[in-house]
Amino acid sequence: LLGYGADAVHPYMAYAASLKLLREGRLFSADRDRLTAAQLAPRKLIANFRHAVTKGLLKVMAKMGISTLQSYKGAQIFEVLGLSNEVVQLCFRTSV
Repeated sequence: LLGYGADAVHPYMAYAASLKLLREGRLFSADRDRLTAAQLAPRKLIANFRHAVTKGLLKVMAKMGISTLQSYKGAQIFEVLGLSNEVVQLCFRTSV
């Protein structure tokens, strides 16, 4: 979304899904141990998610040779995969 000009993204669905997985005992540690809410506070889970997304975004930008978010924002340098032509024409006109 940042690559298409969004100033900010609030990943409320990712937060909700992560918290649901934690409540249901479907999250695992790096050692493959099942995590519970007693072991991982919801605030820590969200903080971990934000850290991972930030780190991943910076890694992608670095691989593309982009040094600032301003250079990345609105660049529309992506190939659209898996969307119908109708959706692409409506939402991503300048993309291939």
